[in-house]
Amino acid sequence: MLTITRQFKFDAAHRLFLKNLTHRENHDIFGKCSKVHGHTYCLKITISGKVQPTGMILNFTDLKRIVETRIIDRYDHSFLNDLDEYKDLPTTAENMALYIFKALSPCLKSRDLTLTRVVLYETPDSWATVTSDV
Repeated sequence: MLTITRQFKFDAAHRLFLKNLTHRENHDIFGKCSKVHGHTYCLKITISGKVQPTGMILNFTDLKRIVETRIIDRYDHSFLNDLDEYKDLPTTAENMALYIFKALSPCLKSRDLTLTRVVLYETPDSWATVTSDV
């Protein structure tokens, strides 16, 4: 399988908490991350598909436009907890990676491309990865 990957960065703030728990219970689970804080996230999007006559699966500029329009423009410099997709979920790297995967897959599929991997780095040492079943 041949894939291409493009990397993106965005800055966003959030706090990890569960609505049905007290401040103390949230702190016991999430530690200092139960307070508002921010990250410079690194997002890597990997797609696969058939190589076109251009010699490319997809022009990297087109992949950039798709991801920026659907994800980066929405997430960059936002308070993630205010986004509809996280109204009932904690804004963990895992939940974010899952949402990003679900949001991008249909758009790429309509172009006969497969989203094979989403990697979201919350810090250089901590990340979540979602892969397709393909």
